[in-house]
Amino acid sequence: MRRYHNLISFLIGVGFFLTLQNLSIFRYLLPAFLIFTLLVSWYNKWYLRQIQKYNFWVIVRPFLLLWSGFGIFFTVPSAGMRSLFLAVSILLIIFFELMIGNFAENLLINETLIISLGLFITFSAFNQYFLKIENFNLVFFQIKSLSLQPFYIIGLILSSFLLARSFYEFIPKPNKTKILASLIIALFCVELFWSLSFLPFHYPVLGLILFNIFYFCLIISYYHFFQTLNFKKIQFHLMFIILTSSSVALTTPWKILE
Repeated sequence: MRRYHNLISFLIGVGFFLTLQNLSIFRYLLPAFLIFTLLVSWYNKWYLRQIQKYNFWVIVRPFLLLWSGFGIFFTVPSAGMRSLFLAVSILLIIFFELMIGNFAENLLINETLIISLGLFITFSAFNQYFLKIENFNLVFFQIKSLSLQPFYIIGLILSSFLLARSFYEFIPKPNKTKILASLIIALFCVELFWSLSFLPFHYPVLGLILFNIFYFCLIISYYHFFQTLNFKKIQFHLMFIILTSSSVALTTPWKILE
């Protein structure tokens, strides 16, 4: 079983590359990628049941990882950088797919942080450059005019909630506690997302600030759940996100408001 899973993990990474590289028309790419991610989720569910480690929240992270990479792909400005990004993405997707039955703490934290960084940069970029669509043909219907910001807000709430909840799954706390903590983080992130959209920063800065806040809330609540939270840990992580956010904000250009 493990040998076949290694092969399929490789094929999933290659499938991600081929889907994004060969379908250049967005109205065909979007449904094709949705089908691809659903098939990957179905396989992950089947595989985890075979090794008796199935858990719904375990298959959420690979699903979000694929969509995170999908969104980042459209923010990369040049063809050469896109190819480099796809090459790195293939390696990450294969690695985390191979490790899908592994519930090690460091692995879960790193995967969660990679996914959240990609998602927040994606939502920030789309919110900055793609706020409204007009006369857009999807596969079966046409959209004449539509504001997209409400969809970004809903998408950010859902993705933040699902990501935080999947991270908390193996913490020995009641289900209601984990759901409430995930919902609080998601609502706080989306409120910050809306507030930051009024600042004249370029989208990578906004995405990184969101990522830092998400990381801070996640790691502080994680320590709290295990009753290991203290002032030094709060101080260290708070100083870390302040320094990283400030350094990026000071070294990147501000966007021009029209």
